[in-house]
Amino acid sequence: MSMIVASRRIAAPTASRERGLTMMELLVTVVILSLLMAGLSQLVVTNSQNATATGTLARMADTGRAAIQLLSADIRRANYMGGYIESLDQTPEKDGNLGASSYAITCAADTTDWARMVNQALVGINAPADNSPIPYACITDEDGEQWLRGDVLTVRYTPTPPVEVGEMIHDRLYLRTTANQRRLLLFNEENASAVENGENAIEDASVRNFALAAHSYFVGLTNRTCQGMEIPALFRQAIGDGGLPVTQELLAGVENLQLRYLVDNRYYDADDVPLLATGEWQPVDAVEVTVLVRAECPEAGFDINRTFALADVDYTPGDVNFRRQIFTTTIKLRN
Repeated sequence: MSMIVASRRIAAPTASRERGLTMMELLVTVVILSLLMAGLSQLVVTNSQNATATGTLARMADTGRAAIQLLSADIRRANYMGGYIESLDQTPEKDGNLGASSYAITCAADTTDWARMVNQALVGINAPADNSPIPYACITDEDGEQWLRGDVLTVRYTPTPPVEVGEMIHDRLYLRTTANQRRLLLFNEENASAVENGENAIEDASVRNFALAAHSYFVGLTNRTCQGMEIPALFRQAIGDGGLPVTQELLAGVENLQLRYLVDNRYYDADDVPLLATGEWQPVDAVEVTVLVRAECPEAGFDINRTFALADVDYTPGDVNFRRQIFTTTIKLRN
């Protein structure tokens, strides 16, 4: 038997054909990745800016509401003097009894006169139109530059509840009142016994003692900066030791304060409020308060040139990189 062997042709193995990216493909990939990274970076920056703006607006809203609430509470209490009589007992200045001081548009820092103008329980000063210094000496610092801009509002009243003689603080002003008598007293160690047993004793079971409050609100500089820009704030003068005015910073970011006063169904600015024969203001029925709040720091990319209508003035800020917001209300007086 013959065997036939068929020969088969076996192909030799060849190397696999592997290749990398071409230069064109590499360039396209780099461009696409660059665009994706640029978009992602812009998204991160935008989200960061939005978060910053949201935080800034929230802080401004808190500041504006706090300013309105603070001013409203004081204005409502203005002229409450712990009793129903119109003027102070003019007992001679003895054993701490001081009496009221005559009203004047002034605020000397080294006397008790400002605190004792209790017969003018609410009064304002209009900001000078020519931006000259406001005529209120106690709201300036050593350089005469603390007041920045805007109107000034002064209110005087006695906070409740009354205090017992034993709770009085030395070197503070107090009103002692009954239904028909009222005395203003600078309480200290020397006259403590006279309050109950001496010249200032009041033989009336209804006598009550009230701390005297006097506040002058204004906008000033904090002497702090953010990115080189000075930060404004709402300040007030209050009664300190010895009955002298002291400055208190209240709310940073308040840039302007404007006020108008309702008298006999007509609004006036402070310069035009009708006067009594004594030179004091006629009774005010309500106060319109307008507060402009500014962000404490400038914001990159924020640029707006705007004029703000604030009560009786138009205010155009010189710096345009700050967010700003207006808050306004009208407060009716109770006393």
